[in-house]
Amino acid sequence: MANYSTHYSVSVFRGCRLALHLLYGVMLAIFYPSLSQIRQRHTLKNWSRQVLNILNIGIQIDGLPPARDGTGCLMVANHVSWLDIFVLNAIHPSLFIAKSEVRNWPLIGWLCERSGTIFIERSLRQNAASINQRIATLLRQGVSVGLFPEGTTTDGKQVGHFHSALIQPAVDAGVSLCPIALHYRDEAGELSTAAAFTGDTTLAQSIWQIMCCQQLNSLVIFTPALITTNENRRVLSRAAQQAIALKLASIAPHKRKPEQISPHQELLSSQSAYALLISQDMGQTPR
Repeated sequence: MANYSTHYSVSVFRGCRLALHLLYGVMLAIFYPSLSQIRQRHTLKNWSRQVLNILNIGIQIDGLPPARDGTGCLMVANHVSWLDIFVLNAIHPSLFIAKSEVRNWPLIGWLCERSGTIFIERSLRQNAASINQRIATLLRQGVSVGLFPEGTTTDGKQVGHFHSALIQPAVDAGVSLCPIALHYRDEAGELSTAAAFTGDTTLAQSIWQIMCCQQLNSLVIFTPALITTNENRRVLSRAAQQAIALKLASIAPHKRKPEQISPHQELLSSQSAYALLISQDMGQTPR
């Protein structure tokens, strides 16, 4: 009983800190659009790191994040939680593409809008076309853009189907496509679904669930960038999905049953297609 009381008190304390941090975010958001790109990235990075610190969420990075060399890139990742954006922004601040419903979330929707989030109405093709043009322009201007091609969240155990439509701007702009695998672990190092924002779970329920975790760690795996020049967006989408799926499978191979693994020939062909798209200069990325 004493243990439960302690955990409950800690969770409530985190909730109070988070509420104060959101209010701090409101003050920052008032001036945010008028800041330079460098100041915006710095502000977004620090604010996101503080969110993770309040929630006691650690980050482990594997691989090389995209370089800040004046060239834009399109980052694509598997989608587990609303936390994903804060985790990625704490490493490599970017503009994210989100469904239009997020705009209506209390306070958070307004903060997302002020920070430059690109909202899209997925059911309207005309809207998607104009959004693609906007994203391509941002990428040409050297802005990094983040996308979750699954279009929905999963429990983090597997990768859903990648929709290729919003990958077209990377092809149009001729910038790299950077696949990223996201994975959440508990204090014992095992896969945790506490961060998963799926099913009928509300945002408030998800936040409370995360605050009740003693320790949550995010593993962010940056896989080699894919060349998009003269490539088909569907081929790129499959390659990015396969790259992320392979990384997630290698994290916890004991979780997968032998019969669930793809046939050897199919796996080889997918890996070969992926290898052809890997950027040759990725290993020389400037820091």
